Amino acid sequence: EMALVKSVDSLIVENMVSTTQQTKDLTQAEEVVRGLTFDQFEEKFLSQVMQEINLSDFDGVVKRLANRHSLPDDKVEEILDGKYAKVNSMISREFVFKIGQSSFMSYCKVATLKTSATTIDLAIMFYKLDFKLSPRRIETKTTHRFLGIKTGTSTSVHYEPRNLSEKDQDVFTKFFRLKALRGFLEENPRARNQITQGI
Repeated sequence: EMALVKSVDSLIVENMVSTTQQTKDLTQAEEVVRGLTFDQFEEKFLSQVMQEINLSDFDGVVKRLANRHSLPDDKVEEILDGKYAKVNSMISREFVFKIGQSSFMSYCKVATLKTSATTIDLAIMFYKLDFKLSPRRIETKTTHRFLGIKTGTSTSVHYEPRNLSEKDQDVFTKFFRLKALRGFLEENPRARNQITQGI
């Protein structure tokens, strides 16, 4: 199986292809996401492929990348685990949704591949979205009557925090995972050339 590993960037892409095939028809996801309005929408994306890093420099390289791109400490530790194996591939997903509050989703995929006894290749795809959904505007019209005769109308407006159903949350995360993959493929043409179907 090891002989099948062509490159570290192919490890990032390989399992993502099946993920995208599960969402062949993205119109549903796009409709859900486009139908939402946001009070906060901050994206962070990292796509990095580095080849033939000296193993003795690996910790320092990873920590510099982490500082530069504000990677969470737990992700840094998972990346560093790569030095203990010939081939290592890790995926982590988080989705924290709080009605009416700031929420986030993140998707991280990391791969390492030792190319010799002293060198290691590293590929990272990290996407994070900090967001807050805008509240739903609800308008209520009231007709005023006096002795059965309409005397006028008034409109009151109130705002209700917007919720995401479990299904909408699933569609939401699939949409942004695909966005992360597309970003990685745009930044890494060699990986894009390895898979031509379905993306």
